[in-house]
Amino acid sequence: MIRSLFALSLGLALFAAAGHADTLKDGVPNLSVIGEAYEDVAPDLAILRFGVVTERPTAADAATENARAVEAVLAELKALSVPDAEVETLGVTLAPATSEERDPKTGKLKTPPKLFRARNDFQVRVTPVGKAGEIAGSLIDKGVNSFEGVDFEVAHPEQKLDALRREAVKDAERQAKIYAEAAGLRLSRVLEIRPIEEGDMRPRAFAAKAGPARSAAEIPLRPGIRRLSARVNILWGLSR
Repeated sequence: MIRSLFALSLGLALFAAAGHADTLKDGVPNLSVIGEAYEDVAPDLAILRFGVVTERPTAADAATENARAVEAVLAELKALSVPDAEVETLGVTLAPATSEERDPKTGKLKTPPKLFRARNDFQVRVTPVGKAGEIAGSLIDKGVNSFEGVDFEVAHPEQKLDALRREAVKDAERQAKIYAEAAGLRLSRVLEIRPIEEGDMRPRAFAAKAGPARSAAEIPLRPGIRRLSARVNILWGLSR
């Protein structure tokens, strides 16, 4: 019973606090401003996505040959000093590569598939990004025959984002002072601070298809520039 009374008291207190905040906004003149800060930075991480695809007359042969090709690719990554922790398996499939025809009455196969396809898909994180083109070319030379593309990212953006958040608050305050002074008012207390989350902060992906295997030809990749940004909506009270 005591616990129930405490929960009820806490709920009423929170409700009262929320109501007080709404009263503050509704009861005094206020000004809402969005502040923003951004910085263009060079990505320091490349994420390669690729696959090894093998087609053979039987499922067993397709799986066996594909496993051999994958082992060669993984050995090449190790030779290129890519840590095992940076290599991730995204998917493994084994399925008929040709369509199956079934008897509409019995549901049995009229003709078995002529080919089976085995596929292993991987994702590799590469640092520094300057090595991404060389590694991609080497993998194609060793058996990768499905190259899905590459993403460029900033590996640890939090320190830069924290600085940008501070700058966004300063930008909002700068704008608010201009508006308030123009109206013959001044800023009083802050009534609300609401960060505006970014929807998707990844850089654009540059797709590339693998052609015929060549002698570890480097694939030309351009990481471009990544824009980090922070936005915040701040509500101030106004006074004379």
